[in-house]
Amino acid sequence: MLQKLKNQKKHLTGTKTAILIFVIYFIAGILIFTDYGISTDEPIERQTSLINYTFIMERLMASSENEAVRDVLYHTTNLMEWHDRYYGVALQTLTTVIEHARGFTMSYREIFLMRHAFVFINYFIASIFFYLILRRRFGDGFLPVVGVLFFILYPRFFGESFFNIKDILFFAWCVIASYFALRWLEDENKARFIAPAAITLAIATNTRILGISILLLACGFAVMQGLRRKGKLGLYVKKSFHLLAGTFIAYVIITPFTWENPIKNTIDIFFHFMRFQPWNWTHFYMGEMIYREVPWHYIPVWMGVTVPILYILTFFIGFVVIGLLAVKKLYLVSPLPKLRRKLAPTVEEPAQSDEYKAVHLYDLFFMAMFAFTLLGFIGLRISMYEGWRHAYNIFLPFLYIAIYGLYRAYKFYHKDGKTTKYSFIGVVSAYMLYLLVWIVVYHPYQYVYFNLIGRQFAERNFTLDYWYVANIDLARYALDSTDAPVITFSGGHRFTLLLTEEEQERVATGAEHIADFYIRGSRLGYEWRIAPPPEGFHEAKVIRVDGMRIATLFRRELTFTPQVDEGAMGRVVRFESNVSQNFSRLSDGDFHTRWSTGRPQMWGDFLILEFDGLVNFSYMHLNQGRETNDYPRNLRIDTSVDGVNWYRAYVETVEAASHFVFRAAEDYRFLRLTIEGHSNWYWWSVQDMSLGHVQAPGFVKP
Repeated sequence: MLQKLKNQKKHLTGTKTAILIFVIYFIAGILIFTDYGISTDEPIERQTSLINYTFIMERLMASSENEAVRDVLYHTTNLMEWHDRYYGVALQTLTTVIEHARGFTMSYREIFLMRHAFVFINYFIASIFFYLILRRRFGDGFLPVVGVLFFILYPRFFGESFFNIKDILFFAWCVIASYFALRWLEDENKARFIAPAAITLAIATNTRILGISILLLACGFAVMQGLRRKGKLGLYVKKSFHLLAGTFIAYVIITPFTWENPIKNTIDIFFHFMRFQPWNWTHFYMGEMIYREVPWHYIPVWMGVTVPILYILTFFIGFVVIGLLAVKKLYLVSPLPKLRRKLAPTVEEPAQSDEYKAVHLYDLFFMAMFAFTLLGFIGLRISMYEGWRHAYNIFLPFLYIAIYGLYRAYKFYHKDGKTTKYSFIGVVSAYMLYLLVWIVVYHPYQYVYFNLIGRQFAERNFTLDYWYVANIDLARYALDSTDAPVITFSGGHRFTLLLTEEEQERVATGAEHIADFYIRGSRLGYEWRIAPPPEGFHEAKVIRVDGMRIATLFRRELTFTPQVDEGAMGRVVRFESNVSQNFSRLSDGDFHTRWSTGRPQMWGDFLILEFDGLVNFSYMHLNQGRETNDYPRNLRIDTSVDGVNWYRAYVETVEAASHFVFRAAEDYRFLRLTIEGHSNWYWWSVQDMSLGHVQAPGFVKP
């Protein structure tokens, strides 16, 4: 039996283990990608990709081709006039091709879930290329497998890889482009990998202009290689120029904004982001609300509180070791050893065989990438939004250096015998298991991960769910908690794009004072997060991650208890109004139909109900449904016995601009509703009307 286990162990190679992990990871991703909400940036990103696509199609289609695309062309802004024309969306435009193939008939839910799957697939592919980078450097052992686990199990990126269609795509293609750039650098003639390197570098640069830094770094390393090899400098400079030219050509091809003037518009894109004006908004950082121009320590602090502790520790080990070896290598290739030999000829020259080769091309490349990226963000004061997502490309060299540090730490403990070695392996394995369990427990909110240190003070000092991704779960909780045919939400509204058709039938959005539910996110400061509920609301549901409040649902709590009379509207024998005559829609029970003024409401607009006899209703609900801003401005209620002599009813309570509790002087047969205000924009609309009575402390029927 023991021999059989040993034989199986021989066949369990690093590559086979990696393939097994990739299969499990892919299946898991496909099963859970629908669990995530929608971020605030996704609709505008989809719009930008649609505008780019129509710009392309205008130049490719004959005038008679494809009516579906023609319809889109006539309803989108021209790319050259679009405010986000500088943003590259070559990758995202591929999802628009799928929309085109479906005749642009996909629902919003289908569109954005498809885009979520697209982000995950790109991130999944990047994980394979990260494994290839590590295997190229460390061989076909288990260290690249551990590196893949580091890549997959980083909770923030795990969560965002299902909806962050800008920053995660950029990070993913930085990984892919770095692989091909390194293979290009390894190639003696610099020809074999120039095409894939140029294409992937162009895609990374199109996704974010910062992708050009990988191109410049690769060319810089090629020039240094030429300096070290006699007679090769001119060739390597020439090959670097070929890579630059190839990347530029590929970039122009996939960036429609540059087509009219490739050089000028490319320069405009670069300087647009270099001169980016301060964001007219704020975000929460270290307990303060700040504008987008951030302090120098912004990225190190954010990484320090959101990257797992083990990653940080091994990164520092790798950083120090690579740094020391790099300094030693620079010393060995410099004139200093020769000078020392002249000054002290008896001193033996250090052996160069192992030490000289100890620092690898990949180590130096990612060390330089990390340093230049960090110093670039700090020195150039590059614009930042919430979190450190605009600097996600720095996580690639960080993660590589962390894996290198893990490798060096393992080598160090390996020397002390099996007990120490297996203890080290056990600690790393336990930490990976901990991250996996954390991801499962807090699914689907992994994007709010803070490490063991950061979570102690994160809620009071940092922005959390700044994209309001969790709002959809609160909305669904609200839908499940009430039988109301239509409920109105205030707060972040983009979650409606991911609702099913049945859910959308029951959801309306509007201002806080007319809403049934109010959703409060966690982008703003701590005091705002824990502030008392808005007036008239109570806390109904809180989503927490590691004890941190990331989103809160508040429900309107009426100060009275209405009793709706189901037969009240059946007693109405006549309606009258100075505007719309579609009175049947007031009580048909269909929340898709509505009675409305048909124009912005004006002072004096009225609606009269005549009953079949005397009534004494004291409660009225005018359900605006989806037309949530079409509530009546300054509604007056009058009652009458004969329809001639009218008496103003005392309106005791108005809540959500649709619930009215009133007192009539006596029983009445006529009820008149009159607008004593006006609106420049909104009609007076009523989906359905309900009447009844109220039981509440202090309310006495006159």
